[in-house]
Amino acid sequence: MYSRIKSVMEELDLSSMSSCLSISYSKPLCNLIGFLDSQILEANYPQYNMCNLDLPSETFDAVVSDQVLEHIECDPCQAINQCYRVLKPGGIMVCTTCFMMPFHGSPDFNVYGGGDFWRYTPQGLKFLCRDFSKIIQSDGWGNPLLPLLGGLGLLQKSVPDAAWHPLHKIATYDRQSYASVVWIIAQK
Repeated sequence: MYSRIKSVMEELDLSSMSSCLSISYSKPLCNLIGFLDSQILEANYPQYNMCNLDLPSETFDAVVSDQVLEHIECDPCQAINQCYRVLKPGGIMVCTTCFMMPFHGSPDFNVYGGGDFWRYTPQGLKFLCRDFSKIIQSDGWGNPLLPLLGGLGLLQKSVPDAAWHPLHKIATYDRQSYASVVWIIAQK
């Protein structure tokens, strides 16, 4: 997923973009798509809430939310509308979330208070982003072997670069009907 997002973002001209809002610990994805630490405002929960961003309208060139949308405690349209509101005209939103993933909320999980409330399809993300002027990409990645890899504790391992390696083959195999993770890149 991340390599596909990075390649799409590399095709866009982001040279004039200088400000990025990182929602709840999404800074690594902000860096991956080309923003420097000095360009990123980290809006981490609970100080900031995606459901009601206490920030001025039309402030950021980009808004990035990485694996947060499933944890929000509000109508998902409200959260996406908040991202839209703080984006400058022409700004880009990158939002990743999950579809076919195990429940992963608990009182010890503090990204959004421990809850795990929502699941999305690429089409569902497009619907949530219907007010954006352009959907640059809405897609998903996954395959039926992921539950087995999760059970073996291999999901947090780095993907080997060698194409012959079994984990590389599994990690690059994509069966969209088994999308584990989904994302959208949309322009205001």
